[in-house]
Amino acid sequence: MSRATVSSGTAGNDDLDISSGGVVAVDTETLRSAAGGLRALAGACEAVRATLDGAADAAAMSGVWIAMPTAAATDAGDRAARLARDLEAMAGLYDIVELQAQAQSAAVGGDLVLATKLHAQAVGLMAADPALAGALAGVSVRGALAGPLALNEQYRSMFATSADLGALAVLLSGAATVLGLGTLPRGTRLRGLDTRVHVTRLGPGAGGPVAPAAASAPAGLVQAVDRIPRGEARVRVERYTMPDGDRRFVAYIGGTVTTPDRAEAWDWASDLGLYARMNAASDDALAAALTDAGAAAGDTVDLFGHSQGAMNASYLALSGDYDVSLLVTFGDPVHADVGEDTLSVAVRHLDDPVAALAGGGSAAGVGADGSFVATREHPGTLRDGQGLIVPHELDAYRETAAMLDASEDPRMDAVRARLDDLGRARSVETIVYAAARDTVVPPTPYVRGAAVAVVPPPYAAAGGAVSAASAGGAG
Repeated sequence: MSRATVSSGTAGNDDLDISSGGVVAVDTETLRSAAGGLRALAGACEAVRATLDGAADAAAMSGVWIAMPTAAATDAGDRAARLARDLEAMAGLYDIVELQAQAQSAAVGGDLVLATKLHAQAVGLMAADPALAGALAGVSVRGALAGPLALNEQYRSMFATSADLGALAVLLSGAATVLGLGTLPRGTRLRGLDTRVHVTRLGPGAGGPVAPAAASAPAGLVQAVDRIPRGEARVRVERYTMPDGDRRFVAYIGGTVTTPDRAEAWDWASDLGLYARMNAASDDALAAALTDAGAAAGDTVDLFGHSQGAMNASYLALSGDYDVSLLVTFGDPVHADVGEDTLSVAVRHLDDPVAALAGGGSAAGVGADGSFVATREHPGTLRDGQGLIVPHELDAYRETAAMLDASEDPRMDAVRARLDDLGRARSVETIVYAAARDTVVPPTPYVRGAAVAVVPPPYAAAGGAVSAASAGGAG
């Protein structure tokens, strides 16, 4: 029994790839058995062709000319033989991959003798059939280089040098993979002390130019993206009352904000702290907003986030504080190994340097059945005149969300089912929040990102603020 990654292009859209991630079992003996059956079928087709040729010759000797379907029999035999060869090659390829995976696992476990033995077996299979080695190399290179090549193309400078932005982006992605910061194992919790933050309810029109003021369940991922806050808002919480009286919540969390205001909760200090798995003001503010909206421990909370907001959502899904049935992230610099009760949808652009910090994500499948990772390369490059990190911007991910909404891939059905279920709610309330630190932190020297610069609203307006401490702390 061997293993293989499951991946498929989206029906009707070759630019978008939807992958289940992780590995599945492949019974190589069944593949070889099927190949044997196809070889037998090819032999039967050859026998039919010979019989037809004999019949045609006999008829010709009697002065009768009959057009026999010998070409069809020959073609069917050739296709069966070719498919048999392909299945046998696949079985050999899976055997090699499995042996290599077992050898790596043995080496990590300290059993170098077993690791050497398994590696030798893999080498032996490749020596017996050199074509397998070439096929394995091709698959490995395509998978490993898809992201780095897209990054390099995106940031290749006008005067390409060995120290251009493309190489830097690839190096950062590689470092994330080596350090393992981009993948969050189950049970990962943020370290450090809570920060003092407060959240303020904003008017119904806040949240960005396309966010709907009227509360209703999103009909698809594009509508969900439109609800991710922009401008002065940081978190949007929707409170659903279902037909049976149960309450559910959906939170939408925005990305990093580049601003000189040291009270900003979604600044670069929070961004870098979260990536280092340290508690951050934005995480505490999200907890305060959910508590103020009425979400209690164990309540069902679905999460949509972009950039730093995607990290906030990922950590919250891992925390166990709420029952997170749906986690959808756009441009997330981390990939969380959520449990089997959470449908995980990670949307990434191969040329997004922020998403590249996830280091390719988890090697194993994460989340409930039907969870997937959707990737594509965003069109255009820095050399074409687009902005520094346009592939990371929310508008770029909105385009990809539209592709997913239009996709016929069956894995989108689980997302649609969850959104349709929310659409049964008998009432929906929307609360939009601003957020700020209570304690001013020193300015951060880090470079600017692609977030929206804002002028902070009067967060301390009387009667509007809810502090993290009074809202039950942070997590």
